[in-house]
Amino acid sequence: MMKSQKRDTDKPKVLLELRNVSKIYRIPKNGSIVAVESASFVVHEGEFVTLIGPSGCGKSTTLRIIGGFIKPTAGEVYIEGKLVNDLGPEERNIPMVFQNYALFPHLTVFENIAYGLKARRLPSDAVAHDVAMMCQMLNLVGTESRFPSELSDGQQQRVALARALVLKPKILLFDEPLSNLDARLRIQTRAEIKRMQQILNITALYVTHDQAEALGSPDRVIVMNNGQIIQEGNPREVYDRPRTPFVADFISNANFYDAYVLSVGERDVLISVQELEFSVPLANCDHIPARDDVLLVAINPITIALAPLGTSLGQMQCEGEIEHSLFGGHSLQYTVRFGSTTIRVVHPNIQGSEVQYSVGSMVSLTFNPTSFRLYEVKG
Repeated sequence: MMKSQKRDTDKPKVLLELRNVSKIYRIPKNGSIVAVESASFVVHEGEFVTLIGPSGCGKSTTLRIIGGFIKPTAGEVYIEGKLVNDLGPEERNIPMVFQNYALFPHLTVFENIAYGLKARRLPSDAVAHDVAMMCQMLNLVGTESRFPSELSDGQQQRVALARALVLKPKILLFDEPLSNLDARLRIQTRAEIKRMQQILNITALYVTHDQAEALGSPDRVIVMNNGQIIQEGNPREVYDRPRTPFVADFISNANFYDAYVLSVGERDVLISVQELEFSVPLANCDHIPARDDVLLVAINPITIALAPLGTSLGQMQCEGEIEHSLFGGHSLQYTVRFGSTTIRVVHPNIQGSEVQYSVGSMVSLTFNPTSFRLYEVKG
């Protein structure tokens, strides 16, 4: 008997698709500003996708185009295969959770959460039932009669989330929703958003400029810069294999140096960096280099091991001197003299370990060349 093949209908359904979407703002007497340029991607049912990039890169504009708040200059937006360019926000059923919560100050928690349901003219008992369920799921029981001004920032953000989730949207948009929260609340609320998204199987598109938020929750990350999509993939792929120097810098705060190609083999490239030689997998290059080329090498600070001088951790070692030390709680960040320059090293803070290097200490630096990324030098 032949094995049954997986049918196309078993593949995740595409809920959202952008095709060559651009947004250009015309400025009288000053030309124009390209906010988004030819952005194309799809989002599948139940997927959690994060858009990340620096301020002004076009990620929030892209989100507002999807939500119907901004009309694209060019390109097409499809929701469940339907072209929606001419549909406003109220016709798309894609609620957005904003950075500033956007709660109605004169309405109670119950009334804020119920607002969209009442706009749909649902029966009062159905409204009460759905609001009660949201309050239970988001730990808001007991706050229903309070006004937003009587709530903490964390509670206000949960009310904003409940107001969006109670509409049972197929797609939910988040525009930097945790920016106003302190570090502890950001971690808690981020976990809460992910939990609710999984329980309700909601498709989520999340905008942030924070690397921890971008990498901690999503199924897929889309990196943007200057209005363009630079790279997309699962968080581990984007972090470990950045395709461009920009991604390596923005996602992992990489160290960059000139690398001189000494030889090119079938699988490896031999390079010289600060008078040290490293053999780097050819797969880590963004192109096939030639002997005597000068490349740009990116070295992730977490891939470098530190040890007291004389300790042997591997073959790719050199001496260094601690020039700066910063305690960061879960890690220690060092600036270490490396050849004629310096290198940033992130060293884990292991509980119970007394190892912390002071300024002026001599240490051994051990490198992992299989983690190096090599790029063609532009211009």
